[in-house]
Amino acid sequence: MDDVEKLYNEGKLLARAMDLPANLPREDYYDCTVWADEFLRMMNNNYSSVSSTLIIPDVAVSLYKSIGFLVNSDLADCFHISKSDSGSCGNILDGDFKANKADFKSISELANYIKNNKVREMNEVNFNANIDSVVGLFFQKCKNLRYQNDCLIGIYVIKKCLELLTNIDFPVYMYDRVNGSIKKVEITKDYEEQINESLDIHNIFCWPEDYSEPLIEDISNINTKTM
Repeated sequence: MDDVEKLYNEGKLLARAMDLPANLPREDYYDCTVWADEFLRMMNNNYSSVSSTLIIPDVAVSLYKSIGFLVNSDLADCFHISKSDSGSCGNILDGDFKANKADFKSISELANYIKNNKVREMNEVNFNANIDSVVGLFFQKCKNLRYQNDCLIGIYVIKKCLELLTNIDFPVYMYDRVNGSIKKVEITKDYEEQINESLDIHNIFCWPEDYSEPLIEDISNINTKTM
């Protein structure tokens, strides 16, 4: 059991759901700008009031989207914790954060509620965090294997983009909401070559607000640069 699986078993793992990188028609790149913006905000200690879902072992907790990243709740400031979608909007740093009334004061209270009642409904945890709180990337297991493969490829592209931006080689996990489990996906050199060969597009593009010029690079040329 690795550290992420341990966090999951302890009821401390948050899933921040995100969109697949945009593969724009007639373009030759994956647009990862939204992901890049979020991670640069974390790196600049300006990441606040975002929504996530607490996932619990053996409970089929629903997620908002099929891919995203995983956060250690112990390293995040979880300031608004609800047992269901709270309809949050705005930013607490700007003073305009709004949401339905919170149901719990701590992550452990929410974890116990989900576990004891086998609650499958998507919960919502709003948090502030920096890059140190991110422990991995995820995609969901699904019956449609073609879509599942699309999600894996999307996460692989994002993984390469984040290596370019952060110098961190984030591990990848598959979340099975039917069984309430997560499993690390080992992207070996051979597996990476297979994915690269399956891609029609190899360029990563992102133009986050912190950069005056866009970043673009060939996926296969990005080396793992773990901090």
